[in-house]
Amino acid sequence: MPLLLAIILMVFDPTPKQAEALELLRSPAKHVFLYGGTRSGKTAVLAESIIYRALRYPGSRHLAARLRFAHAKTSLFHETFTPALKELPSAIYNINKTDHCIEFINGSEIWIGGFDDADRIEKILGHEYSTVFFNEISQIDYKTVTLGMTRLAQNIPWCINKAFYDCNPPSPLHWSFKQFILKQDPKDGTPLARPELYASLRMNPFDNLSHLPENYISDFLDTLPARERARMRDGEFVKTEGVIYDQFDESMIIPASKLPAMEYYSVGLDFGMNSVAILCGFAGESVYIVDEICLYNSNAAILNQAMIERWKDKKYVAYCDPSGGERVRQIYGGRDALNSVEPGIDCIRNLMHRKNFWIVETCRNTIDGIATYRRDEKERIVKENDHEMDAMRYGIFSHKAAPHWRPA
Repeated sequence: MPLLLAIILMVFDPTPKQAEALELLRSPAKHVFLYGGTRSGKTAVLAESIIYRALRYPGSRHLAARLRFAHAKTSLFHETFTPALKELPSAIYNINKTDHCIEFINGSEIWIGGFDDADRIEKILGHEYSTVFFNEISQIDYKTVTLGMTRLAQNIPWCINKAFYDCNPPSPLHWSFKQFILKQDPKDGTPLARPELYASLRMNPFDNLSHLPENYISDFLDTLPARERARMRDGEFVKTEGVIYDQFDESMIIPASKLPAMEYYSVGLDFGMNSVAILCGFAGESVYIVDEICLYNSNAAILNQAMIERWKDKKYVAYCDPSGGERVRQIYGGRDALNSVEPGIDCIRNLMHRKNFWIVETCRNTIDGIATYRRDEKERIVKENDHEMDAMRYGIFSHKAAPHWRPA
C-alpha cells in the first residue's frame, strides 16, 4: 500500500464499508457509483478519495459538483471537504473561499461547483479535470452528466481519470439505475459496451454506526413512511416521494419501431440556460413523446435550426414558453403555449391513467424528468430539472386544449 494512502486511511479512520468503497475506487473501473441510505458515509469516502488523488498527483484538478451551487457550497464545501482537510497539516493546503476552491502546495486543486447557473457552468467548463464527482445524482439529469464528462480530460502522468457518483437512490426509471445496476446504456437500453468500467456499491447507515448519534436509526429512520424508509434507511431504488406522474411505469417506454403513424405533431419548447424541444405525436386517443432536443446555453435561432434539421419531415405547431417573448418569433410555427400548469398536469396524468401515454426509449432526459418531477411537503412543484416537464406539458396540453390549431 502506498505510504500516502496509508496516511490518509489512518487520518480519516474509515469504517469497513468505507474501506471496501476505497478499494472499489482504486479498481480499474472508470465510473464508480456509491448509493444507499442517508448518513452512510458515501460522500465522505468520495471526498477522502479526491483529496488523496489531489495529493498523489501534483498539478491535478478535480471537480465536486451538485445540481445547485448553493447546495454544493453548503454540503460539499463547508460540511464535507473543509472538515476533512482539518485532519491534515494546514501548511499543505489553502481554502479559497472566494472561488470555492481548495488549493494544495503541490499545485493540485479541488473545485466546488453547481450546474444551475450559466456563469458557473462556463467557469467549470473552462477547465479540464482528473476527477469529476457528481454529488446527489438523483437531482442531476443525464444531459448534465454528459456535459460534465466532456471536461474529464486532464492529462496528468500516471493518473487515471475517473468519474465518481453518489446519491440516495431515486426511481428505478432514473438513468443511474439503468447504467450502474442494469449495466445498460441510458440512452437506448442496449448493454454497455464495456460494463467492467462501471462499478457500484450500496452503503447504508447500518454500515456507519460508529459515526452516527446514538439511536439515530431507531429514533428517526425507522419511523419514516414506508417509501422513504426503503430509500433513506435501506438504500433501495423507489419512486420519489411526492412524484407527480406516479402512474407512469416502464411499460410506457417503447422503441421507436413501435410508433404508429401519427395524425398530428406538436412541439413543446422551454427556453433557458438549457433549452428543450419535445416532439409529441398524436394517434387516436394516444399521445407519444417521439423525440427530444436538449441544448446547453443556446439561443432560440440555434434551437429552431436543430428542430428543422431533425424533424424536417414532420409538420408541427410549436407551442413555446409564453415568457419567451421575442424568442417565440424565431421558432418555425411558433406560438405561445397554454401555461395552465395544474390543468396541464391533470391532462397528462389522465393520459397515463388510461394507458394513452407512450415515450420512445431514447428520450432519456424526458424519462428522467417524469421519474423525478415532484411536489414538496407543502404540495408545491419542486423547480429542479423541470425543463422537459414544462416543454412536454406545453406540447401536449396546448394541442389538447386547442385542437383546431393545426400546421398548414
